Amino acid sequence: MALDPGRARVGVAVSDETRVIAQPRAVLERRGGGADIARIVEMVRELSVTEICVGLPLQMDGSEGEAARWARHYGTQVERATGMPVSFVDERLTTRQAERQLIAEGASRKRRRQRGDGVAAALILQQALASPRRAGR
Repeated sequence: MALDPGRARVGVAVSDETRVIAQPRAVLERRGGGADIARIVEMVRELSVTEICVGLPLQMDGSEGEAARWARHYGTQVERATGMPVSFVDERLTTRQAERQLIAEGASRKRRRQRGDGVAAALILQQALASPRRAGR
Protein backbone atom coordinates (compact mmCIF):
# COMPACT_ATOMS: atom_id res chain seq x y z
CA MET A 1 0.00 0.00 0.00
CA ALA A 2 1.19 3.50 -0.77
CA LEU A 3 -0.05 6.75 0.72
CA ASP A 4 0.26 10.22 -0.75
CA PRO A 5 -0.61 12.38 2.25
CA GLY A 6 -1.60 15.99 1.83
CA ARG A 7 -3.13 18.54 4.14
CA ALA A 8 -6.63 18.10 2.63
CA ARG A 9 -6.58 14.57 1.15
CA VAL A 10 -4.65 11.30 1.27
CA GLY A 11 -4.26 9.25 -1.89
CA VAL A 12 -4.20 5.49 -1.36
CA ALA A 13 -2.93 2.87 -3.82
CA VAL A 14 -2.50 -0.88 -3.63
CA SER A 15 -0.80 -3.46 -5.79
CA ASP A 16 -2.13 -6.62 -7.36
CA GLU A 17 -1.37 -9.95 -5.67
CA THR A 18 1.82 -10.35 -7.70
CA ARG A 19 3.14 -6.99 -6.44
CA VAL A 20 3.79 -5.81 -9.96
CA ILE A 21 1.00 -3.37 -10.82
CA ALA A 22 -0.05 -0.43 -8.65
CA GLN A 23 -3.62 0.84 -8.78
CA PRO A 24 -5.31 3.84 -7.14
CA ARG A 25 -7.66 2.60 -4.41
CA ALA A 26 -9.11 5.69 -2.72
CA VAL A 27 -8.78 9.36 -1.95
CA LEU A 28 -9.55 10.06 1.69
CA GLU A 29 -10.63 13.49 2.88
CA ARG A 30 -8.74 14.74 5.93
CA ARG A 31 -11.33 16.36 8.16
CA GLY A 32 -9.69 15.97 11.53
CA GLY A 33 -10.30 13.42 14.23
CA GLY A 34 -8.14 10.81 12.50
CA ALA A 35 -10.92 9.34 10.33
CA ASP A 36 -8.47 9.02 7.44
CA ILE A 37 -6.03 6.98 9.52
CA ALA A 38 -8.88 4.84 10.86
CA ARG A 39 -9.92 4.10 7.27
CA ILE A 40 -6.31 3.23 6.38
CA VAL A 41 -6.26 0.77 9.30
CA GLU A 42 -9.48 -0.79 7.96
CA MET A 43 -8.04 -1.10 4.45
CA VAL A 44 -4.83 -2.67 5.78
CA ARG A 45 -6.93 -5.36 7.45
CA GLU A 46 -9.44 -5.80 4.59
CA LEU A 47 -6.75 -6.10 1.94
CA SER A 48 -4.16 -8.04 4.00
CA VAL A 49 -1.57 -5.35 3.35
CA THR A 50 1.98 -6.42 4.21
CA GLU A 51 3.90 -3.22 3.43
CA ILE A 52 3.14 0.49 3.60
CA CYS A 53 5.10 3.24 1.95
CA VAL A 54 4.47 6.96 2.25
CA GLY A 55 5.38 9.52 -0.38
CA LEU A 56 8.13 11.85 0.82
CA PRO A 57 7.97 15.22 -0.95
CA LEU A 58 11.64 16.13 -1.08
CA GLN A 59 12.73 19.47 -2.45
CA MET A 60 14.28 19.49 -5.90
CA ASP A 61 17.79 19.52 -4.38
CA GLY A 62 16.93 16.38 -2.39
CA SER A 63 16.68 18.10 0.97
CA GLU A 64 13.73 17.77 3.31
CA GLY A 65 11.54 20.79 3.87
CA GLU A 66 8.39 21.33 5.91
CA ALA A 67 6.26 19.11 3.64
CA ALA A 68 8.67 16.19 4.02
CA ARG A 69 8.77 16.60 7.80
CA TRP A 70 4.97 16.60 7.83
CA ALA A 71 4.87 13.43 5.65
CA ARG A 72 7.28 11.69 8.04
CA HIS A 73 5.02 12.67 10.96
CA TYR A 74 2.00 11.29 9.11
CA GLY A 75 3.90 8.07 8.37
CA THR A 76 4.69 7.72 12.06
CA GLN A 77 0.98 8.08 12.89
CA VAL A 78 0.11 5.39 10.32
CA GLU A 79 2.84 3.11 11.68
CA ARG A 80 1.50 3.45 15.23
CA ALA A 81 -2.12 2.92 14.16
CA THR A 82 -1.47 -0.10 11.93
CA GLY A 83 1.41 -1.69 13.83
CA MET A 84 3.23 -2.07 10.50
CA PRO A 85 6.57 -0.56 9.57
CA VAL A 86 6.33 2.35 7.16
CA SER A 87 8.95 3.18 4.56
CA PHE A 88 9.27 6.43 2.64
CA VAL A 89 9.61 6.91 -1.11
CA ASP A 90 10.87 10.03 -2.86
CA GLU A 91 7.77 11.38 -4.54
CA ARG A 92 9.13 14.45 -6.28
CA LEU A 93 6.94 15.41 -9.24
CA THR A 94 4.41 12.58 -8.82
CA THR A 95 1.54 15.05 -8.39
CA ARG A 96 2.49 16.78 -11.66
CA GLN A 97 2.91 13.43 -13.37
CA ALA A 98 -0.53 12.32 -12.13
CA GLU A 99 -2.06 15.59 -13.35
CA ARG A 100 -0.51 15.15 -16.81
CA GLN A 101 -1.74 11.55 -16.96
CA LEU A 102 -5.30 12.58 -16.08
CA ILE A 103 -5.24 15.44 -18.60
CA ALA A 104 -4.09 12.99 -21.28
CA GLU A 105 -7.06 10.79 -20.37
CA GLY A 106 -9.37 13.78 -20.86
CA ALA A 107 -10.36 14.09 -17.19
CA SER A 108 -12.17 17.29 -16.25
CA ARG A 109 -10.67 19.64 -13.69
CA LYS A 110 -13.14 18.36 -11.08
CA ARG A 111 -12.28 14.73 -11.88
CA ARG A 112 -8.55 15.48 -11.70
CA ARG A 113 -9.04 17.00 -8.25
CA GLN A 114 -11.01 13.92 -7.14
CA ARG A 115 -8.63 11.30 -8.54
CA GLY A 116 -5.24 13.04 -8.63
CA ASP A 117 -4.05 12.02 -5.18
CA GLY A 118 -4.95 8.37 -5.81
CA VAL A 119 -3.09 8.37 -9.12
CA ALA A 120 -0.09 10.01 -7.41
CA ALA A 121 -0.18 7.28 -4.74
CA ALA A 122 -0.18 4.64 -7.50
CA LEU A 123 2.89 6.28 -9.05
CA ILE A 124 4.61 6.23 -5.65
CA LEU A 125 3.74 2.56 -5.19
CA GLN A 126 4.87 1.67 -8.71
CA GLN A 127 8.20 3.33 -7.95
CA ALA A 128 8.51 1.37 -4.69
CA LEU A 129 7.63 -1.91 -6.41
CA ALA A 130 10.31 -1.29 -9.05
CA SER A 131 12.94 -0.34 -6.47
CA PRO A 132 16.22 -2.29 -6.68
CA ARG A 133 15.98 -3.05 -2.94
CA ARG A 134 12.91 -5.16 -3.76
CA ALA A 135 14.67 -7.09 -6.53
CA GLY A 136 15.62 -9.92 -4.19
CA ARG A 137 12.08 -10.34 -2.83
